[in-house]
Amino acid sequence: MFSSSPKCQLNIFMRPNILLFLLLFLVQQSYSQTNSGDGIPSTMGKWKLTFAEEFNGSELNKSEWFTYYPYTNDGSDSCEFCRTHGNENQIYLDDNVVIKDGILHLIAKQEQSVWMGEERPFTSGMIQSKRYFGMGYYEFRARLPLGKGLWPALWTFGKFSAEIDFMEAGMRKPRIFHISVHNWDIKTMEYKRVRSKTRLSEDFHTYAMEWDTNYLRFYFDGREVWTLCKYTNALGGNPRNCDNTPTRNAKIQAVFPKRDEKLNVLVNLAIDKEILLPVKRSEVRAEFPLQMEIDYIRVYSD
Repeated sequence: MFSSSPKCQLNIFMRPNILLFLLLFLVQQSYSQTNSGDGIPSTMGKWKLTFAEEFNGSELNKSEWFTYYPYTNDGSDSCEFCRTHGNENQIYLDDNVVIKDGILHLIAKQEQSVWMGEERPFTSGMIQSKRYFGMGYYEFRARLPLGKGLWPALWTFGKFSAEIDFMEAGMRKPRIFHISVHNWDIKTMEYKRVRSKTRLSEDFHTYAMEWDTNYLRFYFDGREVWTLCKYTNALGGNPRNCDNTPTRNAKIQAVFPKRDEKLNVLVNLAIDKEILLPVKRSEVRAEFPLQMEIDYIRVYSD
């Protein structure tokens, strides 16, 4: 029963408004600290946003991206490998890299194409950043194509010896992708197999990696799926806690990137030789043309 006192009535009816005001203030403060003006998170843990490709234009920004592997002395595409990637079954063409409605489309087509004397029965698309990045948090949001013989990948390649694949999927098994860390100096790798609850082609998913002093930590849709520590445990295995002081017999993981490693960011849609093999009952045939879609690529550094 309400008191007839005006003061009591005022307190009762003002408290909810005061609480609502405080709640809105806190939300606004939280938002201003964690988001930039266009809704992109400006921080990710201790890392700050340093690069964001949202694909909002009408065409790819060539000042930021290659559409081939620039593995020539002058960074041009004047090598056979630059657009074929060796013995893969496609040639990477600029026309197969399309931006529409804020999405990057890497389009694969079943069509004959020739590059520097090498003929392939398919064409596809890829991008590689011109910038290099170091330790930090990397995130992609992408939807994969469906079909046996397709090999979409979200990855990085280092100046020295590192390759880190956030996601590499042979779409013969459309719910499974692999994470791998390579050291090309010693030609060895560590990897993790991840299974999604649904087909990776059904919707967009986020694939992310955090590279810090003592670990590489990988995420799928915000969920941690694998952590590789810099130091082994006493038995040579991967410790449960990377931040613990290394044991006396611990060694640095052979594949762990050097502290001063610098990484390019890459996205590509490769076509494997098995695309030409018969499809088994449990497999899905690739129907061309098809596409890999990328919503954004973001890098957070210290």
